Amino acid sequence: MPAPCFDLQLLYAEVDRTRQRKRLSWSALSRQVGVSPSTIRRFATADDAEADGVLALIRWLDTRPEDYIQNNTVPGLKLGTEAGYIRVDMRRVAAAHGDSNGARDRTRTTIQRLVDAASTEQQPVAAFTRIANA
Repeated sequence: MPAPCFDLQLLYAEVDRTRQRKRLSWSALSRQVGVSPSTIRRFATADDAEADGVLALIRWLDTRPEDYIQNNTVPGLKLGTEAGYIRVDMRRVAAAHGDSNGARDRTRTTIQRLVDAASTEQQPVAAFTRIANA
C-alpha cells in the first residue's frame, strides 16, 4: 500500500466551500484562523505546507486531519476546541523520525512530515499536537 499522503488540494476545496457557505471573504477567514489569505490559496496547488497553518484550518472546519490523508489506515480524531493556537509537538515528531536532536533545532514542520510521524507511530495526527496560548 502506498504511504499516507496529505492532500492539500482536498483541504483547500473544503475550506473554499465552507468559506463561501459562511459568506466569508478570504481576509475574514484569514483573521478567524490566523493564516494569511495567500498561504491558504497556495494550498490549491501546493504539495506540502507548514503544519500549524494547515491544522488551524482543519480545526476551523471542525474536521479531522485524517479526512485529508490519502492511504490513511489510522482512525482520526478532531483537534482540540479549547482556546489557544494549535501547535505541533515537535518532540513527538522528532522521536517518530528517530531524530534525537530534531526537537531542539526545529520549531515548525510540514504537514507531510507530521503525517509521516503519525503513520510511523500508528497514531492520529491529533496525538502529535498541543494547544498553546497566544
